[in-house]
Amino acid sequence: MKKKTAAALKKLVGLKRQRAEQDMAAAQMALERAQTDLTAMRAALQAPTEVMDFASISLAERNGSSRRLVEQLRKQEALVAERRTSLAEATDRLRLAFGSQQVLEKSLRQGS
Repeated sequence: MKKKTAAALKKLVGLKRQRAEQDMAAAQMALERAQTDLTAMRAALQAPTEVMDFASISLAERNGSSRRLVEQLRKQEALVAERRTSLAEATDRLRLAFGSQQVLEKSLRQGS
């Protein structure tokens, strides 16, 4: 393999690996943010609330406050699951990029 071609391939594979690392870091940060938000939502739901009389509780139930909160919690849980999937995909892409880099380096060493 020509030196110019080998250098270009090294650069391309290096850029691919770098991009995969950046994608994985971004996915990790997004997952951490989603998990933090979910934890905060759960804590807010479990926090003791002010004492409410029957009329207040009935009004809150009719207006759907509790259902809305539970729905928001479910959406956040779904978002966390989606972020976990994104992180797993980014991790796989990084693993493939590292593998490509190792294969290229090995073939260049053998070709020398």
